[in-house]
Amino acid sequence: MPVECAAMIEPAQHRPRCYRCMRPQRLCLCGGLPSVITKTAMVILQHPHERKHPFGTARLVGLCLPEARVHVAYGGLLGDLHCPLDLPKGTALLYPHADAKDLAEVAASDPPSTLLVLDGTWSHARKLYVQNPWLRGLRHVRFHPRAPSRYRIRREPQPDYVSTLEAIVEALQILEPDTAGLPALGAAFDRMIDRQIEQIGSVRHHGRRKHERPRASRRLPPLLDEPDLVIAYAESSVPGGDVTANRELVQWVAARVESGETFECVIRPAAAGPSPYHLAHMGIAPEALVGGVSLAEARERFALWAGPAPVAAWTKTSLDWGRCVMAPGTPECVLKTAYSNLRNQGAGVIEEVMRREGLQWVPNDCRGRARERLGNGLAVARWLRSMRGARLAAEAAAGTPSCSS
Repeated sequence: MPVECAAMIEPAQHRPRCYRCMRPQRLCLCGGLPSVITKTAMVILQHPHERKHPFGTARLVGLCLPEARVHVAYGGLLGDLHCPLDLPKGTALLYPHADAKDLAEVAASDPPSTLLVLDGTWSHARKLYVQNPWLRGLRHVRFHPRAPSRYRIRREPQPDYVSTLEAIVEALQILEPDTAGLPALGAAFDRMIDRQIEQIGSVRHHGRRKHERPRASRRLPPLLDEPDLVIAYAESSVPGGDVTANRELVQWVAARVESGETFECVIRPAAAGPSPYHLAHMGIAPEALVGGVSLAEARERFALWAGPAPVAAWTKTSLDWGRCVMAPGTPECVLKTAYSNLRNQGAGVIEEVMRREGLQWVPNDCRGRARERLGNGLAVARWLRSMRGARLAAEAAAGTPSCSS
């Protein structure tokens, strides 16, 4: 490159960074971080993808708990996450395994000397657990969060899942309720989240932006016109809150789109049931779960009720979970996809669609959270049917070939 051209290129501008908390200097957290001395030692086994994540909470734990140790499970020659640690006697693994003991029950009689916590997304934590068989030899403990996670930047997959820092604070509040500084540690976490959300809202975006090209709405599925169409919703959970176990269907509800006649089955789990927190979140009473039917009986009942009717749900996930109840080969339709095709835009959650289109919830006789979700699904399905009918009529009147059939 000629010298005169090279001189015209300015060096890249990098934001000054605090290399203690690894945040940009103007968002530095160090000034308000507490130092919390705990009786329980804390060890964190971290997935390598989490090490440099800008919103990782394990770094905050390391800065606020002087005795905490963070070990990164770097992949070995085989590319796995195997990382054996030399841990003191009395170490317990804080992990939501089906056989884990509730911390509230063991805190007074036999408290762990050290807590080992897996850090990463829940998918990463599960891989760490699977690829480190030595973890199974540790005593497993867990707790039931008193409130949903406040980690508003990264969405948790289940309502009773919390971030690493929140898990450590809750565990220490059970083991050491008199330890000073734990509320300050939670407050530091909240400040990090609040400041980042404020920063996201204040950033000006530069450069080119992609503009959507206008295009005609794509087709709405003919299945929406079927007179016997059934709208369904499924609730599932992991047995006992064990994230390593396969999910089980625990509630299957459905309604006929024309008459509104409803069907509901609470299904007795084959393994451990959902955690009490998850049961409360779904709005299912424990006695209803104990008195539920078997999966085979639910399948038989639904076959008698629905017959060969096609089934639609707001998301494909509900259809996937309910496929163990539906007859093989049942015609299916995803309402969320149909809506996105109609409006040529992302749908978002069904509650947003209800507000956007001014739709009213359809009353039904089901229980728990499924009652609201099924009523919303019925409202959207009926509205989509009317939109498809209006479009077909307009195209017929104009003598144009239908793009919706």
